[in-house]
Amino acid sequence: MKLAIVIPAYKETYFRKTLDCLARQTNRDFNVYVGDDASPHPLGEIAKPFAETLNLRYTRFPNNIGAKNLVEQWRRCIALTQNEEWLWLFSDDDLASPNCVEIFYDQQRRRPGDVYRFNTRVIDGNDQESSPTLRSPDYESSEQMAFHLLHWQRGNSMPDHIFSREIYERKGGFVYTPFAQGADWATSILFSQDSGMNVLQEGMISWRRAGQNVSSLVSKNQRQTVLGHYAFIEWVLTHFRYLRDYGPKNGISYKDIRDAAAHNLREVIIKHYRGIPARMYFAHLRFLRKYLEMPSLQAFRHLASIVYNSEFKPS
Repeated sequence: MKLAIVIPAYKETYFRKTLDCLARQTNRDFNVYVGDDASPHPLGEIAKPFAETLNLRYTRFPNNIGAKNLVEQWRRCIALTQNEEWLWLFSDDDLASPNCVEIFYDQQRRRPGDVYRFNTRVIDGNDQESSPTLRSPDYESSEQMAFHLLHWQRGNSMPDHIFSREIYERKGGFVYTPFAQGADWATSILFSQDSGMNVLQEGMISWRRAGQNVSSLVSKNQRQTVLGHYAFIEWVLTHFRYLRDYGPKNGISYKDIRDAAAHNLREVIIKHYRGIPARMYFAHLRFLRKYLEMPSLQAFRHLASIVYNSEFKPS
């Protein structure tokens, strides 16, 4: 098998549906690895019947780490794989259209690259689409993809990516951020740095927002998750420093990325984290001045646009 589908698992509610969508793939040339994050639910019993139709290996870890360090849970699940050439980090509640594996193999032969992704639609607990699908072009450079991603003009989550083992190892694996905030976006940017991002238009991933995943529970850990997104923005600005040192690439300048990062930070705090605690106001201003290089007045305007949910335009 050339493809490993890796599922860091904890929740049981939609786990059977996830395994069923893999069993329905028109091309089943893949291995499935389930890494049970010491779940209190009987995930092994749910997975057992699928071993009759899937090349499935189930491993239960002795300790839970995903709640505090999701990226490390991703890493130890990838370590369960053998020598498959391609890696697909899926999830325990998302769905893949039946043609995803077939489309991947077909396009990988036609368009060689390091990383591929499917378009993603957001679904609720009843499998109904809950927001419009953001489609990406067939190909973008890493710089172009990052610019549009930061502006929320691209769908992007870890389960919609298939990447080569070679690029995973060469780039040092997943990018770490606290609570994995923006870690999927950063990893996507990093893995596509050398050969860009190829999008598999015919397949579709259904990413579930049903109040159970880390992204759905951020309001309960508001301060920590905001700090996690600060870490992501800092990573972005550090990663794209080469655009400042050597000039624009593929039509994207460092200022473009910096302004897009400021926009992303504001939008994520308002829409995803439901605001920022008052005790973090001064920390937010310091972050804007230090990393986004905003003058004091512009930083105050950025903060005010979050507090009052008003428009912010970079100078």
